[in-house]
Amino acid sequence: MAERNYNLKDSVLLEWGDVIIAHLTDDIKHFSNFDPKLDITFLEDLEQKVTQGYKESGDQLNILQLQQKTESLKNEMIACRNYFKKLRYWVLEAFEKEKVIQKQFGIGRFKNIRNNQSKMMQYMEGLTDTINQHRDALVATGIPIPLLEQPPILSKNLRTINKEQEHKKRTRTVDTAKRIKQLNELYALLQKVNTIADTIFDKQSAKRQLYRTPKSKTKTKTIHQQEE
Repeated sequence: MAERNYNLKDSVLLEWGDVIIAHLTDDIKHFSNFDPKLDITFLEDLEQKVTQGYKESGDQLNILQLQQKTESLKNEMIACRNYFKKLRYWVLEAFEKEKVIQKQFGIGRFKNIRNNQSKMMQYMEGLTDTINQHRDALVATGIPIPLLEQPPILSKNLRTINKEQEHKKRTRTVDTAKRIKQLNELYALLQKVNTIADTIFDKQSAKRQLYRTPKSKTKTKTIHQQEE
């Protein structure tokens, strides 16, 4: 589980990065005299990391995309439930007294299926075979033929959006872990500048304060916690 190494909001960390860059631009000679590695290239790399942090926009894009997939899956589940209601009428017309056949079509057990994605996929996937097995009896009732052809379409749509949702859940975890890693690297660089500033400006209190880490206002968050 990826964890942040800092007790700051991501937005505060990035703002601190901007502040450090502004002051470091003015003081870069002092820092490079202390450590030659802290030169213009270091400053440019720091700017790039801060800019990338802003571009990532936190976890909001992933959250919105996942919400979209979840809403689509919800709609497909509703479509399957609506289909069952229509089919149920004709099944009861054809097999009014045959409880075993009714059960094959989900009658009497659909309450355990209607809100469960996995069970609904299994039900819809097997419905075509059940319909084909009893097709003549259903057709004899006058059931609309297009109604008999819908299960494969509904099943495919449901399975597709379910796979897309699961894929998005996994990629969101990967994306968030990557972002946390990048922000941890940024934090380490900013702390390095802050530490060196203590030495360079050991006799200039006001100058040292310009590089200080902002005060913490939030607890460290894990990968599964939503960004503010």
